[in-house]
Amino acid sequence: MAKLALLIRGTALLLCLLVFQAANSLRFAIDKKWIPPFRLKVARFRSCLLGPNFPEWLKSQSNIEVLVLSNANLDDIIPDWFWVTFSQASFLQASGNKLHGSLPAQLPINIVRLNLSSNSLSGSLPSELNAPLLEELLLANNQFIGTIPSSICQLTKLKRLDLSGNQLTGDIMQCQKELVPNSTDQFGSDMLSLALNNNDLTGEFPKFLQRSSGLMFLDLSYNRLFGGLPEWLPQKMPHLKILRVRSNMFSGHIPKSLTSLHGLHYLDIAHNKITGSIPWSLSNLKAMMTVVSHDTGDYIYEESIPVITKDQKRDYTFAIYQLLVVLDLSSNSLAGQIPKEMPLLIGLTNLNLSNNHLTGAIPNKIGDLRQLDSLDLSFNEFSGSIPSSLSALTYLSHLNLSYNNLSGAIPSGQQLQALDNQMYIYIGNPGLCGDPVSRNCSTHDAEQSALEDIDHIPSVYLAMSIGFVVVCGQFSAPC
Repeated sequence: MAKLALLIRGTALLLCLLVFQAANSLRFAIDKKWIPPFRLKVARFRSCLLGPNFPEWLKSQSNIEVLVLSNANLDDIIPDWFWVTFSQASFLQASGNKLHGSLPAQLPINIVRLNLSSNSLSGSLPSELNAPLLEELLLANNQFIGTIPSSICQLTKLKRLDLSGNQLTGDIMQCQKELVPNSTDQFGSDMLSLALNNNDLTGEFPKFLQRSSGLMFLDLSYNRLFGGLPEWLPQKMPHLKILRVRSNMFSGHIPKSLTSLHGLHYLDIAHNKITGSIPWSLSNLKAMMTVVSHDTGDYIYEESIPVITKDQKRDYTFAIYQLLVVLDLSSNSLAGQIPKEMPLLIGLTNLNLSNNHLTGAIPNKIGDLRQLDSLDLSFNEFSGSIPSSLSALTYLSHLNLSYNNLSGAIPSGQQLQALDNQMYIYIGNPGLCGDPVSRNCSTHDAEQSALEDIDHIPSVYLAMSIGFVVVCGQFSAPC
C-alpha cells in the first residue's frame, strides 16, 4: 500500500507537469515529509496549486535546472534552502504568487533567467550581482527598496531587465564607468527590453542606452527623471517599438529625429514639462501609418502591463499591448496647431493631446483615423467647428473635447450618440449647439445672423450713432 500511495503521488505530480500549460488549477495535498522517488531536471508547475506553503519536497530536487512555480498559490517565505538546492539552476520562475522575504546575497552562479515578479519580496537588491550568464532579471511588482546596485552594470549579457513597480530610489544607472570603446561585451549591448517604471528614480536619460541598438521596449515612466529627451534615440535605438516616459520631469522640445523610429507604434511622453510645438515629422512614423498586427518578437512579457487609456488605468497582456498604436502627448506645455499631417497616422488606436496650449482648428480629416478607440483633445484652446468626419469613427468608445473654444453644431452619428457621459464630452465649449448640449442650433443661428447683420451696417451710420451719443453726453444731461 505504501508503494502504491507513493506511485499515486508521483503520478499526480507528473500529470501536473504534463498539463500545466492548460492552467488546470489542480490542487495537491502532499505530506511535508514526503520524499519523491524521482529526480527531476525540468519541473514546470505553472498554475498548479501547490501552496500556500512552499513545497518541502523540492528540497530533494537538487538536479533541477529549470523550475517554474508561477501562479502556484504560494503564500510563504522563500526558504533558505531554496537558493542552496537550486544553486546550479539556470531557469527559476515563481512569479504571480505571494512569496515574501528577501533575495540572497549571491544569486545562483549559472542562472540565465530569474523571474520573481508580482510577489511581496522586500529588502534591498544584492550589492554584488555575480551572475555572468544572466539574460533575464524580472523582479517587477514587489517591495524592493534602496538603490540599484552598480554591480548590475557587470551583467553584460542582460536582454531583459524589469525592476518596475518597486520602491527603488537614487540615481538611475548610467553604467558609463564600464564603457569600453568599440566593445560589444558591455551592459546594455544585448538589451531587448528595459522597464524601470513606477519607482522613485532620479537622474537624466540613461546614457548606456546609446549602445542598446537592439532595444525594442523602454519604460521609464513614473519616476523623477529630468533633462531633455536625447536626439540620438533613433540613431542608437533604431528598433524601438514602445517608448513610455510619462510622469517624469523631462523638459525641452520633442526631438524631431523621433520620426526616424520607423517601428515605433507606442509613444507616451505625457505628464512632463515638454514645450514647443508638435513636430510635423511625427506624422511620418511609419508603424503608426499602417493597420497591421505587430510582430511579437523576442520581447514578449508574460506579465500584464498597465496602460492609461480612456482616463483609466488598465492592465493589458503584452500580446494586446503590441496591438495598441498610441500617441500620448497630454499634460505638457505644447503650443501651436495640430499638424495637418496627423490624420495620416491611420493606425492610431489612442490619441491624447489633452491639457496643453494647442490652438487652431481640429483637422477636418481627423475622421481618417478609423482605428481610433480613444480621442482626447480636452483642456486646450481649439477653436472653430467640430469636424463632421468624427462620425466616421466607428470604433470610438471614448471622446473628450471639453474645455476648448469650439463652436457650431455638434455632428451626429450612431457611434457618437452611443458614447457614455455625453454632456461631459462637450462641456466648457459655450459656442456649441445641438444634442446633447442644451443650446438649440436654430437659436444659435439666429444669434449668429444678428451679429452678421451688425457687421454689415454701413460705417457711416455707426459713426453718426456714436457722434449722437457723444453730443448727447456733452450737452444733454437727461439724454
